[in-house]
Amino acid sequence: MRKLLQYLFKRPLTWIGNTLSAKPEKEAVFKSLTKLYNSSKKNSKRVCSLTIDCTKDKFIIFSDQHKGNRDSADDFANSEFNYIKALEYYKQQNFCFINLGDSEELWKYKTDVVLSANEKVFAAEAAFQPYKYLKTFGNHDLIWKNKLDVELLLKKYFVMPLPVYEGIILKTNIANEPLTVFCTHGHQGDKMSDNNAFSTWIVAHLWTPIQRYLHINVNTPSKDFSLRNKHNQLMHQWSSNRKNMILITGHTHRPVFASGKYSTHPNNKIDQDFNDKLRPSYFNTGCCCFNDGDITGIEIEGGYIRLIKWQDENYIAVRKILEEIKLNDLVKDL
Repeated sequence: MRKLLQYLFKRPLTWIGNTLSAKPEKEAVFKSLTKLYNSSKKNSKRVCSLTIDCTKDKFIIFSDQHKGNRDSADDFANSEFNYIKALEYYKQQNFCFINLGDSEELWKYKTDVVLSANEKVFAAEAAFQPYKYLKTFGNHDLIWKNKLDVELLLKKYFVMPLPVYEGIILKTNIANEPLTVFCTHGHQGDKMSDNNAFSTWIVAHLWTPIQRYLHINVNTPSKDFSLRNKHNQLMHQWSSNRKNMILITGHTHRPVFASGKYSTHPNNKIDQDFNDKLRPSYFNTGCCCFNDGDITGIEIEGGYIRLIKWQDENYIAVRKILEEIKLNDLVKDL
């Protein structure tokens, strides 16, 4: 029966997913990001806003773990070792952990199965509570947008209440200039996952289980290289039009540091033609589910912002700095 339903519904479901969700449209992305960013000025519960001191406060930002059930299709399984060791390091070093969405892969797996298979990982995340753990939702773990789902399903693993935001804003001053660090998953503008409460419930509780049952994984920016580039370009364009602000997202699984402005590697450049004119306003964490088990993230610490990687070297998790810049120097180029 499942094979018959797959045959009947794979093409229309894929078309719906690509039409409504996967392909980023500039107007929709810009409108959604602007609305979310401006909501912080209205004390909206969608956004957590904090005033920080970048010379003292420390942040590690990871996203896109896509925790699964430990089967052969679980993208996170190979990265679990590096991820847990990284969290242990950051906990010991007194970092605040921002978990930027798609933490759980709830398109492919049932929620209860994912939770029970990752108790050790949740314990490493929950160790940052109550004051140094901030969580946002993405499109693959959209269920956490619902406060009731959070309270019912996550109470075994985290101290409640556990607020889950759509955006996190860090406000600071660098060399007497204000700087806003705007963090969100990056699926804004997605017509399926970025909408009102009713459509969100439909996607989380009906659309996702249908995909899961039929084993149909529709196209997304994380799976399509052309969409990754397009999405990152739109995020850069939006952020480059904002004064004294940098944007940090995930979603595409492709790391970006300062819009690629300071890198000579062609894979790190958002726009090959206008790199000298790029404003270093956009960052992407990459992901915690690379095929080789490596994970990437963004650190803010000691007056620096860094793109880091953790990799397994002879059963030892090793932290490597891929790119870094002083925030003082970054602000000059914004």
